[in-house]
Amino acid sequence: MLRILPVASGSTGNCMLLEIDGRHLVIDLGVSASMLRSAMSANGLAWEDVDAVLITHTHSDHVRGLGVCMKRIHAPIFMSHTSKNTLMLENATALNYSARTEILPDLWVTAIPTSHDCPGSIGFLIETANTRFGYLTDLGVIPEGVTELFSGCDCIVLESNHDVEMLRYGPYPAYLKRRILSEHGHLSNEACAEALAQFAETGTGCFFLAHLSQENNRPSLALESACKATAGRNVKLEVLPVWGERMITVPACRQE
Repeated sequence: MLRILPVASGSTGNCMLLEIDGRHLVIDLGVSASMLRSAMSANGLAWEDVDAVLITHTHSDHVRGLGVCMKRIHAPIFMSHTSKNTLMLENATALNYSARTEILPDLWVTAIPTSHDCPGSIGFLIETANTRFGYLTDLGVIPEGVTELFSGCDCIVLESNHDVEMLRYGPYPAYLKRRILSEHGHLSNEACAEALAQFAETGTGCFFLAHLSQENNRPSLALESACKATAGRNVKLEVLPVWGERMITVPACRQE
């Protein structure tokens, strides 16, 4: 069983609850404790149901609610060495880059270094004996070797942050546009779509597009790029909402 609860996705906050073969993992805590509790409660979950917390990086839209939430979530928390040192969390467990680590019995996480303007930024491959889930947001380019690493994932959440033309001609100042377009910024719709096509070739049949900019993108544009890139393949594509309380069951659609 693979289900996701997309509590928040975007520059205003990021948090996802992942249910994978009976375990509940929270990825990022960029929302308030009340917002996360409300989303979980709407789906019959409580603080004590969380088995582990994973943090991608230390930008505020990913850790804003960490302090308060972790007073309520009595579960281990995992992040990169750099993020642990930045946040000064002695009780956090640091993940070694690219090492497959068993964080819970029969559940493994591989921390993937990502190209973002935040030291210690990582994505995740999360695995059980039966299920593989990939998570990559906040990155300027797709990490080398990740196509092979994610081969055969049941589901991948991937950033589709901006439409290049909307960003270039939009209201952002020049320095911010350069930052977003750089290799240490965010993935465009086109870059995301190119990666999706490669992931689809290795067997993944379900994709969720994440971290869309509300100023420089539209869900329809992100989906259009993704659909064109995966045309002819039987894949499920969906854009994550900015805020959400609907638990989504991932269909069994791994391609052979």
